[in-house]
Amino acid sequence: MSSTTELSHLNHHKNLAQWQQLVYDCRNSGMTVRTWCAENGVSEKTYYYRQRKVWEAAQQQKVEQDADMPGKMPAIIPCAIPIATSSAVSAQTPALVLRSTAWTVEVNPGCDPELLHLVLRTVK
Repeated sequence: MSSTTELSHLNHHKNLAQWQQLVYDCRNSGMTVRTWCAENGVSEKTYYYRQRKVWEAAQQQKVEQDADMPGKMPAIIPCAIPIATSSAVSAQTPALVLRSTAWTVEVNPGCDPELLHLVLRTVK
């Protein structure tokens, strides 16, 4: 790797670390993004750009970690039919829908709260 490429790589990681701290500080400030940005001299556009870059780097790191464990299967979560279902909910509608690659968890009426809690802990 050339010294210019190494320097660029190091700067990128340094920026990501700083941006990660910025996003953390904002999210844990108890303020809205708009208020936090105004008080810290950061434009909202810049904040959301940096938040996206931090998120993308985290997703890339997860992809690389998953690639290092090719035989690893996702956790299997036991699912149970909810005890009480709303009459408005069709029997065809699943209580919970999971997707991967940047995660989506869809929760429909009638989902068992304990099941939801277990799923969110596992996905986290």
